[in-house]
Amino acid sequence: MKSLKRSMAYLLVAVMTVVTVFGVCINESKVSAAGATPVEQHGKLSVKGTDLVDKNGDKFQIRGVSTHGLQWFNQYNNKEAYRTLRDDWGANCIRLAMYVEEGGYMSNKSSMKQGVNDGVAYATDLGMYAIIDWHILNGNTANPKNYTSEAKTFFAEMANKYKDYDNVIYEICNEPNGCSWDDIKSYSVEVIKTIRTYDTDAIIIVGTPTWSQLGSQGHTYEPCENPITGYSNIMYAFHFYASDNAHNQWLTKKIETAVTKYNIPVFVSEFGLSEADGNGNVDLTKSKEWLDRCDKYNVSYCVWSLSNDWRSSSLIKNSCNKTSDWSTSELTTAGNFIRDWYRAKADNEPGSSAGNPEVTNMAKDVTLNYTTHVQNIGWQDWVKVAGAESDICSMAGTSGRGLRLEGIKIKVSGPSNLGIRYKTHVQNDGWQDWKYDGDMSGTSGRSLRLEAIKIELTGEDKDKYDVYYRVHAQSYGWLDWAKNGQAAGSEGYSKRLEAINIAIIPKNTTSNISTTNSFVTPYNGLVNYSTHVQKIGWQGFVSDGITSGTVGRSYRLEGIKIRLNHTIPGGIRYKTHVQNIGWQNWSYDGAMSGTSGRSLRLEAIMIELTGAAQDMYDVYYRVHVQNLGWLDWAKNGEMSGTSGMSYRLEGIEIKLVPKNSAAPGNTAKPYWIK
Repeated sequence: MKSLKRSMAYLLVAVMTVVTVFGVCINESKVSAAGATPVEQHGKLSVKGTDLVDKNGDKFQIRGVSTHGLQWFNQYNNKEAYRTLRDDWGANCIRLAMYVEEGGYMSNKSSMKQGVNDGVAYATDLGMYAIIDWHILNGNTANPKNYTSEAKTFFAEMANKYKDYDNVIYEICNEPNGCSWDDIKSYSVEVIKTIRTYDTDAIIIVGTPTWSQLGSQGHTYEPCENPITGYSNIMYAFHFYASDNAHNQWLTKKIETAVTKYNIPVFVSEFGLSEADGNGNVDLTKSKEWLDRCDKYNVSYCVWSLSNDWRSSSLIKNSCNKTSDWSTSELTTAGNFIRDWYRAKADNEPGSSAGNPEVTNMAKDVTLNYTTHVQNIGWQDWVKVAGAESDICSMAGTSGRGLRLEGIKIKVSGPSNLGIRYKTHVQNDGWQDWKYDGDMSGTSGRSLRLEAIKIELTGEDKDKYDVYYRVHAQSYGWLDWAKNGQAAGSEGYSKRLEAINIAIIPKNTTSNISTTNSFVTPYNGLVNYSTHVQKIGWQGFVSDGITSGTVGRSYRLEGIKIRLNHTIPGGIRYKTHVQNIGWQNWSYDGAMSGTSGRSLRLEAIMIELTGAAQDMYDVYYRVHVQNLGWLDWAKNGEMSGTSGMSYRLEGIEIKLVPKNSAAPGNTAKPYWIK
């Protein structure tokens, strides 16, 4: 653990702001697609002036978590731990603290390098940034020059290995102390030169004097006055421990002075909420003040430390032996503060999966109740939303526990002619039929996750109100709001729903609510469809008039699935005429029509839009038939194919056309009857 190392503290007092993360009372903005990982969204980072910027040149801020020494707490160096930090905490970076001495690299080079490589692999798989930290601190490592040769050998290997990675950052000397900036600078130039031999543009963080405090004293700035030149993408480390008892007003000015006076890019590669030895008081007000200061100047930061060490700087309670998926009761005071802070930052960050303007003007005459069945918990208490008279920030489900929703019930009361219906997309089952007014949608006793949901109002008064809803989905966090029958959640990615908010408001009284990214799916056409083909099986989904099936290979279609784009309210239904069976019942919204494993041909099909979709579009479809080729286009429930001729369907094309617009082709002969 950290030894007592700083003689100065970093003190300014502020009152911690309470941040509501899961309610509908968040007032934020949303920019880009939900579901992207940090690296997918922001790509390779660089330095522009004093700012860290992303691949688009936009300002970017690391919110990282540092491991403790890998030689002591390597159990936390695992993929699920980092997934928890990414998905539940909102962290976008892992700092891998590889001590040089104290049982670290110089004692066991092979195992320490393996720990670093494992950590980079986990972070890369999760789309997170990874900082490789040459963790000097005490003894001979206090002056980094004492291990220049070893550092060059290590970073040559790392840079050669990761030169083509977009997410790797190098921190070349954690906390130099008891030595001059001249020593640190000469060492750093040698190591930077080595890294740049292989990796020409990765971010490199350089440690600074007095345990990375940007100078040998509180009021000195040697690295700023004599910076490293001749290399790009270099940043300078500054570390703070918010509750350090040695007060020094100069330290609170360090970041501002370095950035505004000297134009030096600063990176807080390590900070703690405790005192400088990693123990003692945890000061939340001073911690908030420090982080506000970093945020003001777009300075990135990584918190110490991901461990259950007994000291107060640890994020996990000493009594907790779990190495991922921690509940809030298993986190320390520091851990809960950081989780809340990072989550709030992630929710407000452009491009996050949780930011969204608030839903206001709740319908005062409508009472909404909903409850969810949660893995390992069962049915929760009902959430009640009654306009301005209730707490509209309530949610159903759980947060930070990785538990799936398995079922949901929703009901409304108030106007006598208002009801509600809802359908869920269930693991292995697909979209279920609509459920109404308090009935369960989902499953019971089957351990199947809900993956998406659609909600609509019913009754004569339905046009007086809008229903909004959003879900917290595995890996994506809070998605945008969906509205009036749109899908919320995901499909095609096997991601569980974990929580939901629902709100009913008077019609058209809320604006600027993004519904663009309420649903994550690979099926992005207006209409998407897949066929099960003889000798081939299920083909991938195609969309909007592209042929599904085969032409010229004499293979029969045996089954079909059709679904609309999630932004289109309403749905689609279809039925097929199957060899030896005849017309089947209607299938809906992605469910299979036809047969599987029975080698029976499809001979004809009917397709109709349902709900609001039928007022917006006409659905056209045509089939390629054995011996006949392409027939003309059928429309809105007409038969397409043959009857009484025993001819197989071999291919199909489906299109949506704006209501009452021209057909995509001839419509004279969409079917043949013997």
